Amino acid sequence: MQNLIKFLIGLSIVTAVLLALVIIAVLIHYFRTRAKAEQLLQSGKRDGSFVYELLKTSFPSGRLFRQVLLPDIQPDGTAKRIPCDLLLVDQGGVFVIRVKNLSGAVDNADKQVWTVKNQNGILEMRNPFEQNLYGVKALETILKREGVYNVPLYNLVVFSGKKVVFRVRSEKLLTAERLIETIRDMNRNKFLNAGEMAATVNAIRRYLPNPNKAKPADPAPQQQA
Repeated sequence: MQNLIKFLIGLSIVTAVLLALVIIAVLIHYFRTRAKAEQLLQSGKRDGSFVYELLKTSFPSGRLFRQVLLPDIQPDGTAKRIPCDLLLVDQGGVFVIRVKNLSGAVDNADKQVWTVKNQNGILEMRNPFEQNLYGVKALETILKREGVYNVPLYNLVVFSGKKVVFRVRSEKLLTAERLIETIRDMNRNKFLNAGEMAATVNAIRRYLPNPNKAKPADPAPQQQA
């Protein structure tokens, strides 16, 4: 009996030590990735691949796609390619991200046409959420064709410039500084397990014209978007 008690005590100590080591490792990883993200945000270099590199500091690159062309499959079997700046597959679902490499005051009150006022003047653009919606719908069709169901899809728009102010705030309209934390918040629901994430990634890869080719996120526009 005493030997059993000693064994259980020893086992408890080993378990506690292992648990502590796991917690320490998780904390180290969290603070390390956070430091990398902060360093990138403070670097001042916000080119076409900036948002992609920012996401890579906190999420696996194997579940992150940039500048993909998704087929918009019609009922008759024909398809045209829909450009998507970034796709991220994670526990919360698939994040379809439209990148606008712009700084300035964003007037997004109008549902159709937005304006951005900055040092270059006043720029007009089509509502990027509406532009991104084509990619969301194309992705939804792909997943259904591949038998991958119940995957939440998020339509996100990111303005990656250093100084951005939105006239109308929205949970899914983001600056680069808010992007990672927003995705982490959405991931707390954990809709997808590891197998479901892998199935989603594989489904997307089957429809990419060249899934292994790395491209920058979005060329930085100067006078128009």
